[in-house]
Amino acid sequence: MKHIKTTLAALSLGLIATVAQADLSPSEIENINGKSGIRVYSSDGDFIGLTNGLRIKQDRTRLFLLRRAGSIFRGRGDTIVITTKTDMLTLRDGGIVLDADTRRLRVKAKTSGPGASRTLTVHLLS
Repeated sequence: MKHIKTTLAALSLGLIATVAQADLSPSEIENINGKSGIRVYSSDGDFIGLTNGLRIKQDRTRLFLLRRAGSIFRGRGDTIVITTKTDMLTLRDGGIVLDADTRRLRVKAKTSGPGASRTLTVHLLS
């Protein structure tokens, strides 16, 4: 039953994300900049991870994420660092939605470092 609720929540977020345009107001940027514990999703509603820091600097954003159960990057390291343009982010229902689908995120992902301490980096600048 819990799995069904999680799936329905992800689907509803995915539907919202496909309709939403990626943009953050200055007040939203101020509220989330540097915050931890924010859930991050792909544009098609898949869970990526929880922020363990977030840096927004003008037109660029760097998300430092912790991989958790249900992440699209299962078994590929504990830390995920996503660098993207700020206008590719949307704030929905307390979570951040990236303007990139799961397939694009997986294609752009690069792993560095040995063993469990590996860092997964994703550059979404184009």
